[in-house]
Amino acid sequence: MRTATELLQTYIHSSAQEAAALFAADGALELPYLEDFGIEPRYEGPEKIGTFLTFLYEKKYRDAKLVDEKIYIDTFDQAFGEYTIRLKSRISGKDEHKRLFGHCTAVDGKIVLLREAPNVLAAAHGTFACGLSGVVNRQRL
Repeated sequence: MRTATELLQTYIHSSAQEAAALFAADGALELPYLEDFGIEPRYEGPEKIGTFLTFLYEKKYRDAKLVDEKIYIDTFDQAFGEYTIRLKSRISGKDEHKRLFGHCTAVDGKIVLLREAPNVLAAAHGTFACGLSGVVNRQRL
């Protein structure tokens, strides 16, 4: 049975559908700090999570490179880590260097909750053509 750390590391390095399959039937992916970007803050179940991740990976994160992964909390049922994604945004065309954290809770070898958040200033700079003012002006993706 996979630990929370193994699940988080697999999630980080997987395709959208592979990542979604790591979630329990009632598992959730939460992105609470991206609501101001027009992104739903919670997706429940592997199908909805897979649809959202497919959008991200195909529209925004294609050709992304993950660097500098660090795990700080490593227990059987919880993991907390940070990781950096480098890419050229397919939305704004800008280079992005986005640091994220993820807190993963696992039960019976599946993710029941993954709360993930990026550095929102870097996300705004890379996502919106007008940078942070795109968030302030409440533009939507």
